[in-house]
Amino acid sequence: MMRRVWLGLAGLAVERVALAPTGARIVQLITDDPDAARCPACRVVSTSGKDWVLTRPHDLPCGGGQVAVQWRKRRWRCRTAACKRQSFTEQVAQVPAGMRTTTRLRAALAVAVEDGRDQSEVAAAHQVSWPTVQRAVVARGAVELVEPEPVRVLGMDETRFGRPRCCPTASTPTAVSGGRARIGGRPGSSTSPVTRPCWGRWTVARAPRCRPGSPAAPRRSGPGSR
Repeated sequence: MMRRVWLGLAGLAVERVALAPTGARIVQLITDDPDAARCPACRVVSTSGKDWVLTRPHDLPCGGGQVAVQWRKRRWRCRTAACKRQSFTEQVAQVPAGMRTTTRLRAALAVAVEDGRDQSEVAAAHQVSWPTVQRAVVARGAVELVEPEPVRVLGMDETRFGRPRCCPTASTPTAVSGGRARIGGRPGSSTSPVTRPCWGRWTVARAPRCRPGSPAAPRRSGPGSR
């Protein structure tokens, strides 16, 4: 029972602890979970062993220093006729198939970055690469960050930008001259420009000029006029 809880990895038990020539501790693990022999495709427990595989998942420091974890796990054959998976290796929740780091290590990396620590500093402290820390942060964010609720529209569009411009209304006669819409009249009179606010650039609106002598030309007052 003690070897199951010595390292604290669920589904794995400590078989032996050795000391490397460099002084590092090597913790050798064995599988202690019957569901580890369950096929990930058809979920049937296999009883036909194929061979042994030695993996070295990276884990959290233990006992005041980094330890080298070695897991000797079994490769099984799937005997289910309808299953497309012919063989598979054992896996537990703390060490999924194909992962080189434990689940609790990736969680610790993401929490350290979430607390405000630099990713490069976290990677150096846990002796992993910077992309490993980044993937842990992305995985944690995908779980914790949910899709925000849709914004309720209150009838006012507050996302417009730029300067307002004045455009003539549909009831005002306009004409285009030199790329600008023009409308005539004196300010304050009945023929003064009737405009409406728009967004974009300012546009000057005036009416087209009439030729002298035409019926629509305004009459001049003063000396020399008829």
